[in-house]
Amino acid sequence: MISFNMLTPFARSLFALWALLLGLADIVSAVLALVNKRYRFTAASLVLFTPVYFLWQVIMPLPFWLLAFVLLTVPGVLLLIYNVRYDKNFITPGSIKLFLDGLPCGICCWRENGRVLFSNVSMNILCAALTGNPLLNGNRFREAVKGDILTVDGQVWRFSCRDIVLDGEKLIEMVASDITAEYAKTEALEKDKADLALLNRKLKEYYLSMDDAVRRQEILQAKVNIHDEMNRLMLSTMAAGTADTAELDRIFTLWEQNALILCMEADGEGGDSLEELAAALKLELCRQDDIPEALSEKQRGLFFSAAKEAMVNAVKHAGAKTLAIGFEETEDRIFCRFTNDGAVPVNAVHFSGGLKNLALIAKKQGATVSAESDKSFTLTLCFPKNQPIG
Repeated sequence: MISFNMLTPFARSLFALWALLLGLADIVSAVLALVNKRYRFTAASLVLFTPVYFLWQVIMPLPFWLLAFVLLTVPGVLLLIYNVRYDKNFITPGSIKLFLDGLPCGICCWRENGRVLFSNVSMNILCAALTGNPLLNGNRFREAVKGDILTVDGQVWRFSCRDIVLDGEKLIEMVASDITAEYAKTEALEKDKADLALLNRKLKEYYLSMDDAVRRQEILQAKVNIHDEMNRLMLSTMAAGTADTAELDRIFTLWEQNALILCMEADGEGGDSLEELAAALKLELCRQDDIPEALSEKQRGLFFSAAKEAMVNAVKHAGAKTLAIGFEETEDRIFCRFTNDGAVPVNAVHFSGGLKNLALIAKKQGATVSAESDKSFTLTLCFPKNQPIG
């Protein structure tokens, strides 16, 4: 039987290195199993390490010593390979920690007493930047994060906390999300909204000024019409003979009617009493229905404006004696119709002057104005139901 002492120094050094490496392999295997919470494999590695350490310290006859090391090496190496492969190929606490450290957001979890159970690299950096201290107490860190949104080193972070229950124990979880890009877009959106509101105000002012301009233009056109009508009447009066009493009566009637109509065109104001206007124009007014209650205040004002325009046009252009006003309601519309018994236009009706302005005002309220000329002339004003009026 060969004694260990009879070996050469090189051979003894090799055996000593073998024992050292085998002991280190058992230690590494035990640590990997412990980190992965596989405690049975940790115990097995420690069981193998104990005789290896003993044989490393005690010199025995070479055959027994060599046999013991071979028997301890095979399971030790297999156990190390298994633990290394398990650590690389399976989900372990180490792999979870590695994954969470790679996330761009900060994550930490602590008990109710403030003891931190887990925190990734991002959250540790944020805690150091905000408090100047490492993340050791979760409750203190939550107090330091007073607002939901904070700016740290030029980046905007949103902090959110929630309570979770794990294995029957209540824990607090905090997540910090980088919202720098979203925050910048939100600020840009707020600026765009402010600019849009300013633009809307300017557009409203522009529309109001445009209404005033249209009104002034209508008054100017009415004055021109007054001038032309008066000139025509003056010429007709001068041309009429004094002996022709019937002709003079007709001309004076025209003077009275045209003066009233033209003054109304120039002034454009007046009450809502259609009967008084009809009496002044010597026009018979026939109301076939009552004004629908569904009409709003603005819609009623537009109705009276349309009625006055229809009465003036019936007398002025058609020589009508009667004007009928009727209403028709459907599920989504209200129709107001003004029909006169005067002369029917031969050509197509083109809106101008008062009718054109009436159509513009109606369009702003979502209503429409149309004209039909068949056996009689009918002006129709159509209102939408259940629709906000601007």
